[in-house]
Amino acid sequence: MTIMDRYEALYSHNIYPVHISDYLRGYCNDRYLLYSPLAGVMAVADGSDVDRMNRELGEHGVIYGEEQAMLHYNPPRPNFVTDPHDVFALTILPNNICNFSCSYCYAARGHGHDELSDGTIRAVLDYFIDPERLSRRDLYISFGGGGEPLLSWPKMKLALEYSDALALKHGFTIRYSFASNGSIMSDEIINAIHRYNIKTNISFDILEDVQNAQRRNYERVCHTLDTLLAHDITPTINSVITPLNVVRQCEMVERVHDRFPGLRRLSFDYVVDGNLFEAVEELKKFYDTYIDNFFQAQKLGMQYGISVSSIKYHNLEQIKTRACAGGFDLTPQGRFSMCFFVSSPQELLYDDFIYGKVNGDGRLEFDREKFRDLVEASENRRDECRHCFIRWHCGGGCLYHMKSYTPEMLDVMCNFQRKFSLIALLNKAEYLDRQARCTET
Repeated sequence: MTIMDRYEALYSHNIYPVHISDYLRGYCNDRYLLYSPLAGVMAVADGSDVDRMNRELGEHGVIYGEEQAMLHYNPPRPNFVTDPHDVFALTILPNNICNFSCSYCYAARGHGHDELSDGTIRAVLDYFIDPERLSRRDLYISFGGGGEPLLSWPKMKLALEYSDALALKHGFTIRYSFASNGSIMSDEIINAIHRYNIKTNISFDILEDVQNAQRRNYERVCHTLDTLLAHDITPTINSVITPLNVVRQCEMVERVHDRFPGLRRLSFDYVVDGNLFEAVEELKKFYDTYIDNFFQAQKLGMQYGISVSSIKYHNLEQIKTRACAGGFDLTPQGRFSMCFFVSSPQELLYDDFIYGKVNGDGRLEFDREKFRDLVEASENRRDECRHCFIRWHCGGGCLYHMKSYTPEMLDVMCNFQRKFSLIALLNKAEYLDRQARCTET
């Protein structure tokens, strides 16, 4: 009998017994993480306790004792939209022009000279910030994409000013962010960051030899960071973890602490290009090494008051029924993509992800059926997700990965995400346990 069959009563109530030694060495073979993600409750338990709870649920429909809190949850609310008319987050890719040549760039194939027109920007914002279109009044606009957005600062400035005026006119609140390679900064941009309270993200590999090998321009980015910090702007640093720096994540934290003591948020996300790995075993080894070094770096960061996170770590704070919430990503050609990873006709998955466009007369056209099919392609109700303890955080997996990775690579990625999430949850459970003991004393 498999663990899935043995604990069916628990699974049917969205309670997941995770046999820890299946993922981590050094744990007793009879220890489980008992996790109820929808209730936000977890505990480390012996197999006998898990058996008891499963039996109580199966026979009586309840759990006796402290663990009954695992049953107290509301059904998950959809985190996605099924029609472009309902989107509330817009990503604007002002151009596909880049002054860097990063070795791991997902958009390198699409680099060129395209740039959004002013008319397209206004047309999309008129549609997006429209009180007749949707009832909610909080929206989100980000700037990023296949090129360096700040190379098109006049376009970004237009979008900020125009969207801010529309928001004021129609009673909307808009949060802004941008992601930049850190090569461009000016007084005008700094003033805009303050004026619009723009969350600033700088892509930077921190270590000089790694930055110069993978992205170059180390001193240039350092100057930008110094400038931002001098103007009371604390950016988040987004570092891509590749085979070149995967074992140096603690060193990266040390470097930030020594060189940029004002920085407080680091995001260490693994590279998304599966072509960097010749074999599945090589990818698995990379993921295992990433996990070991990420959590060491996170622990070191806590000592320095530096938050070390990642997209996968952040996912544990969210409940998702589908991984793809419904992308509304405006490409430099005036097209709409489901994913900002895919923004140029030169990219292999372009036809798969593009579902709409802005016509020459400023009208927006959408293939609504394609939009819905793309969103529904990533969902957590597939058979292989049903017994997975991170199904409500993962949402069934990234559509871009599903279309660009082989089935064998996807299996490795799923196992990696489970192992990574298990360690994160165990660390949190240990912290909560320590807090409880402190409270008792």
